[in-house]
Amino acid sequence: MRNHIKEKVDQLTKKFKTDNPFELAELLKIQVIHWPLHEEVNGLYQYEKRVKFIYINSTLPYLMQRVVCAHELGHAILHPKLNCTFLKNHTFYNINRYENEANRFASELLISDNLKEDYPSYFNLEQISLSEGLPIELLKLKFEK
Repeated sequence: MRNHIKEKVDQLTKKFKTDNPFELAELLKIQVIHWPLHEEVNGLYQYEKRVKFIYINSTLPYLMQRVVCAHELGHAILHPKLNCTFLKNHTFYNINRYENEANRFASELLISDNLKEDYPSYFNLEQISLSEGLPIELLKLKFEK
């Protein structure tokens, strides 16, 4: 699974010459809507009538909006017609797999393979996380086997 997702991210970034999730969404014709969502909702992906939408909570700081966009972009690329919000709220279907894949997509998109090399060897992932403004969970997905 990991290699498949990394290959997909590498294909997209090479084709469009950017790793910015907002730019990728625009180039892929995915509508990104910033809206003050409920405080417990960072974002969501929706596929409706052959149109892809990413909703991002506009009350989040920019760096977190970027992470949310990358995660939701993962849903749009890896599970384009799957409505995780519906499955989570109206079925007993376990969506953890899809959420994990979207997180891995975000980690591959936002974190370079050699990021750790940019820091002194005594820096741990938590320190890098704070410095980069990225969730520690994404760094763990990227660098821990």
